[in-house]
Amino acid sequence: MTQEKTETRILAMYDVRGIQKYIYRTARVKDAMGASLLVENIIYDALKTAVGSVSPWCDKNGPLPYQDNSKKEVEVLFIGGGNAYVLYDSLKRYREVSRKMSRYVLDRTYSLQLAAAWVEKTEDYADDYQKLKAKMGQVKAEMILSRPYGALPVMKVERKTGYPLVTEKESTESRNKKGYKDAKAQEKEEKIFDKLAQQKGVESTLAVVHIDGNNMGLGILNLIKGETAYESAVNTMRRISWQISHSFRTVFDEMSMLFNEKSFYLKEFEGKEFRPFIRRIVTAGDDITYVCTARIALATVQYFFENISKYTLNGKTDPQSLKDYGFSACAGVAYMGSHFPFSIAYDVAESCCENAKSLAKMPENKDGLRVGNFVDFQICKNIKTRNLENVRKNEYETADGKSLLLRPYYIPGMNPEGFERLEKEPFHFQCFRDAVQWITDERNIPRSFAKQLRNMYSEGEMPLETWNLFLKSRGWMIPENNGRVFFSDSGKAIWYDALEMMDYYLDLDKFTDNTTC
Repeated sequence: MTQEKTETRILAMYDVRGIQKYIYRTARVKDAMGASLLVENIIYDALKTAVGSVSPWCDKNGPLPYQDNSKKEVEVLFIGGGNAYVLYDSLKRYREVSRKMSRYVLDRTYSLQLAAAWVEKTEDYADDYQKLKAKMGQVKAEMILSRPYGALPVMKVERKTGYPLVTEKESTESRNKKGYKDAKAQEKEEKIFDKLAQQKGVESTLAVVHIDGNNMGLGILNLIKGETAYESAVNTMRRISWQISHSFRTVFDEMSMLFNEKSFYLKEFEGKEFRPFIRRIVTAGDDITYVCTARIALATVQYFFENISKYTLNGKTDPQSLKDYGFSACAGVAYMGSHFPFSIAYDVAESCCENAKSLAKMPENKDGLRVGNFVDFQICKNIKTRNLENVRKNEYETADGKSLLLRPYYIPGMNPEGFERLEKEPFHFQCFRDAVQWITDERNIPRSFAKQLRNMYSEGEMPLETWNLFLKSRGWMIPENNGRVFFSDSGKAIWYDALEMMDYYLDLDKFTDNTTC
């Protein structure tokens, strides 16, 4: 029997499968927050439990230096993008530790699985890294996603997970999420969404916001191109991974602080019973999800986009680094009632984010490899909104095939050079801001007429032109856009987005004006 080579060091990669579905497989935000905290450092926690003790690869001040002469049995190289990279002194130790880690993940989460791949370490990091990524792709493609035993016909099941009940109302998975949330966060509000609403029973519309960074993989590949020595390559990857997490979390914290403080002093929120306006759900690298009071949602996204562009993947702020490696992101926003199923609202926000990314990555909207900030949004009127594509086809098109939507919108960052051509596009966010400002000023058009215009849009252009003659006879004039009033040359509604959002939008200027407080 051939003995395993123990002298060869092993480079391993770990990934936990199905984290997104795990977090959002609930209608309760408390469970989602608990699940997020539970899996936030699940791989590192599993490794520490399996080994007993491992040295951290970073601390709150930044990445720690790596030297490729370590005799450590197990060493974390870096963690980023939901993956962990670990160096072992032997294949045998890799297998022993991986087995214990898999058990830990299953015990803690009940339903998640750990994917693991390995290659023998050589002296060429770039080659090892590419081989390991390819092997992990193969592992995921061939991996059978096992699920815990389902309920027997005589057992009660939890409707949201389909797993057997272990208490009167909860499955093991839900109990783990809830228990971790209470223990770690010490937040025991019974109705978190009600506290975010402006006034319970009066105005309870909220927004789920999902933000995801753009083109991180391409930027990383450019930065490590030609890096073959482990010591320099790992130190570069540590800096990159830390920079992503630190930058996105810093901007989120600054944004939360600003809106939680300034919003409370605005006349639009008179009568709000509680201070919170934003509640964090997930901040994992460049993946951000939060719930907020509805009317601040798009302003928070604009603030986030503008400020994340101050940071770069390589940690430098010189003009060339800002151009080549400046962060950008796309976002999706789902508006919902405070008791609307959270999991459905998240699915809608994620679909909106995907729409935004699709438009952002179209060749005519990019600057070389650079991708701009785009946002899409949707009001969740019922659970059918989960199928966003069908809803927009059935409810947001006129009888003659014209689209009622200009969204997704481009929002420039602090470094808009290269995207100047988008300034003249109708999907530039400034066009939306101007339209909302005009619509909500009753000196331009009475509010009742604005609502009537919104409701008539689906009837098409001819009825609207007839109605416009009526407005003119009363002295009200809707501005033209290149000689057109209601639909652009491309057949998209000029005013509909602003009309639909006029009750759900406050401009960012209200929060950044120092005279507010």
